[in-house]
Parts: sequence; structure tokens; C-alpha cells
Amino acid sequence: MPTDALQHWLSQEPKSTVLTVSPEDIARFAIAIGASDPLHFDAASARAQGYADVAAPDTFYLSLRTGAFNLVPRELLHDEGTSQADIPPIGYQTAMAGQTRVTLHRRFVAGDRVRVTCTREKATRKQGRSGALTFIDFRYDYTTESGDPIATEYFTRIFR
Repeated sequence: MPTDALQHWLSQEPKSTVLTVSPEDIARFAIAIGASDPLHFDAASARAQGYADVAAPDTFYLSLRTGAFNLVPRELLHDEGTSQADIPPIGYQTAMAGQTRVTLHRRFVAGDRVRVTCTREKATRKQGRSGALTFIDFRYDYTTESGDPIATEYFTRIFR
């Protein structure tokens, strides 16, 4: 059962920001993950496959999530590198990544204006072998500015 402070933190309005995807963003990400498909680098190749411009690798949403909410001044970062705004009001020693599920509705394409919205969905407390665990479920919606879905990500952070 979440505490009052945790319930209040969970019930805050979703965070949202709009980012523009550039061909350079896509190329940088593709290079970083070792993707070599011309679709990510060559607009003519992408157009031949039906895209308006270069198209991103499927996991490109990760760079948007981290760029949208974790690029804050150092004094607003928790010691483990996460924005303090994304740390729940609970005592913990370690934060870990849990399950991630993604539905990709279509590829991200250079020129997209993407609204990234983070919703804190729920908290679940469980007893683990090494002590109490708190699971925080987040939902990230990646849409066009007009609301058309591009991707939906469900991400769990585990606090011990």
C-alpha cells in the first residue's frame, strides 16, 4: 500500500515535452547501437521505402526519453544520475531497471515533432530476499503533436 506521500507523487500531472527529431539525431543513435541500414542515413533510401526522410532504429525512443527528462542541471540530478523529480518519496538504497515493454506504432522519422509524455501509473510494494522492494510503473507515450501514436513504452523501476 503506497504511503500518502507516494500516492501524492504518483497522482501528479503527467510530464510532457515536444522534441524535433533530426537526421543527425537518428544517425548518431544508429551509429551508437551499430545499426548500418541505409534507411537511417540516406534520405533517398528511406524515401524508396516509403518514408518522408531517414527513419530511426526501433529503439530510438530511448534517446527521446532520456533526452526529454534527464537532461537537467547537475544540481537537479540524484546521485545515481536520474532527475530528482523522477525519484519517488521513499527511502531506498538502490534503484534498478525492471521490465520494459514497447509497442512501436510506426518508425520515428527525421522531421517528426514528437510529444513525449510520462505518466506515473502505480506503485507496488513487495518483500524481497534482501528487504522491501518498491516497483514504480511508468508509461511513456510518444505521439505526434496532433496526438497520433508513434510508440508506447511501459517501464518499471525497482527501488530497494
